[in-house]
Amino acid sequence: MRTIGRGIAWGVSIAAVLALGVAGAILLRPQAGLQPPPLLTLEKMGHLASVKVNVADIVEFTESRTFDIPWSSWEFRYAGTKVLLIVKGDCLVGTDLGAGRYESVDQAGRTATLVLPSPEILHARLNHAAPEQGGSRLYSVSNQGIEALIPGNANRIKAIDAAMRIAQRKVEEAGRAPEVTRAARENAEALLKGSFAAVGWTISIQWEERRSGV
Repeated sequence: MRTIGRGIAWGVSIAAVLALGVAGAILLRPQAGLQPPPLLTLEKMGHLASVKVNVADIVEFTESRTFDIPWSSWEFRYAGTKVLLIVKGDCLVGTDLGAGRYESVDQAGRTATLVLPSPEILHARLNHAAPEQGGSRLYSVSNQGIEALIPGNANRIKAIDAAMRIAQRKVEEAGRAPEVTRAARENAEALLKGSFAAVGWTISIQWEERRSGV
């Protein structure tokens, strides 16, 4: 199994519904003893989507048929199905504002510090639309060895399913790339700082790293 020809592009994708932030409705949980800025009181809120990653890649995968050679660690490959899949997909990355909190609020100076969780994948999708509509497509599915002589299509189905799973993982991996996380932070900061500035407040943002294994 191997993967070749990787290409990824990403762009800013800030949903129009998030324009409510410009009206001052930045909703975060207030901390004990901290009075949040006017119009910026804490409510439960969803995610701020700030980057959309468009993924284009190629997956080459072979589902082999083998049998073990007795009294050895070797195996003999006598047949297989090789799949070449052109991958198209997208991944939406954003910040959970509902999990944010005020670290400090200076009412007199009209400044505040927000602590936000690091951006994460909100949605990772392998595009199954028709190729002419920009979707993924099976470029080729070919037999190896004596595969064509073996009845049934079980190995073919296994090979295609495995290639699809690899493709889905690649879309998700693209959304976790360091440069994507960095872009998501920068875009979120620009929107949030602009929203606070619209009501006369200056904020700084601190990012919490994801915990290992999350």
